[in-house]
Order: sequence, then C-alpha cells, then structure tokens
Amino acid sequence: MALDAIADTVPPWAEFRRIGTRAAEVDAVLVRSSGAFTRLFELEVLHLAAEVTVYERVRGKTLPTFCPERHINADGSFCLGLRAGQGINSATAATWWTKLHAFLLCQETAAEAGLWPSGAQLSHGDAGDIELLAEQAAAETGASAAYRDAVEFDIGPIAAGLSRINKATGRLRNGRSPCLCGRKHRTGKPLLRRECQCLGCPIELEFERRAAVDRFWRSMSGLQCCGTMLECRLKAIARSS
Repeated sequence: MALDAIADTVPPWAEFRRIGTRAAEVDAVLVRSSGAFTRLFELEVLHLAAEVTVYERVRGKTLPTFCPERHINADGSFCLGLRAGQGINSATAATWWTKLHAFLLCQETAAEAGLWPSGAQLSHGDAGDIELLAEQAAAETGASAAYRDAVEFDIGPIAAGLSRINKATGRLRNGRSPCLCGRKHRTGKPLLRRECQCLGCPIELEFERRAAVDRFWRSMSGLQCCGTMLECRLKAIARSS
C-alpha cells in the first residue's frame, strides 16, 4: 500500500503519523540552502482511489488555500509534479518525499519573493504532458536550451518560429521547407517541416503547449487570486473585470 511505502521511507526532516488505513499526518521542517530552517508545515496525506494527495491540515494556516502559481489546486491539494501521487510503492516512495521536499522549499521562496523558483515547475494542467514531449523533441534536435528560453522567457529561435505557424492547423507553414527547429536526417540533410511534424517538432509542440496553458487559465477565471505572487494571470483577470 502506498502509505506503507511512504511510512517506510520517512526522511529526517519529517515526522509521519498514521491516523487510519488511508490517512496520515506529516509535520515537516526543512533546512534551506542558507542553513536556516523553514517554517513548520503541518500536512495531511490521504490515499484515495489510486492516488496519494497532500494538503495543509488547517487550510490556509501557512500556505494559500489555492494558488495555481504556487501549485496548490482549487481543492487545497498540492501539485508535487506530474502524476507524483500515482503508483507509489517501495521503489518510488523516496522519490515522492523528494518531490514534497522540493515543493515545500519552493513555497518558502514564493512566500518571501512572490516568485516560484525558475526551472522548478512544469506547465499547468494538460500543458505539462505537452511540455515533456517538447523537451524530448528539443533534446533530439540539440535545442534543449532554446526550448527553455522559449518557455521561460519567450525568446530564441523556437519562440521566433511560433510566428511561422498556421494558427488554424497548429503546423508550420511551407511544409516543403527545412524545419526551423534544425532537425536533420542522419545524412545531415535538413528535415522538411512536414517530415519533422511526424516526429514531434518542438516549435509546433510549444504552440500546442501555449494553447493548453491558455485553456488552463480560462478554466480558472472564476476563482479568486490569493495575491501572494508578483505575477499571476488570475490577478490580471481580476484587474480587467
């Protein structure tokens, strides 16, 4: 059972208490890179259906009750990573603790700076899966750095290539031209855009990811911003309404 595996791998920074067959409490205090301790996080861990979820025991005591930018879902559960709560067993439980550790440290940065640490997150919702595919495609073309620049700063050749996409089809225009991502045949000859499409072009995947991100935020538009982050699309929506 997942909670048994989690109980067997408790790290030194956490205290774990079972309170039922499918529930547990965790008290956590971590050491930051500066050597200082974090706040005390009082958490509730539930194993429902096939997934383990984590919440603050008293919602809103230390963390916002909801904040997409801080990866706290509308029901108060934490997003520790893509499918982080699924399939936990003796082989993967330690990884779950590692993800919880990173999540809590990022919360301290977010509380103090109003920013989530750069490079410590995937895109929200369905866009996360697309981002992983795009990262893999970019790595195959030697464009990993360019892809991160596109995601985090909207700069670089992949970001620039988005202007060449047909928005109706999500495909790069001029399919007979060499692909803008730079992917090549084994012979060294540039791959055509229509050929690259079949392999997963990082430019087209980035276009798809951004569309998924937009859908995610539109689905959140009726919810209230917690106001703890410097930049948040919920805050922008509230200002415009």
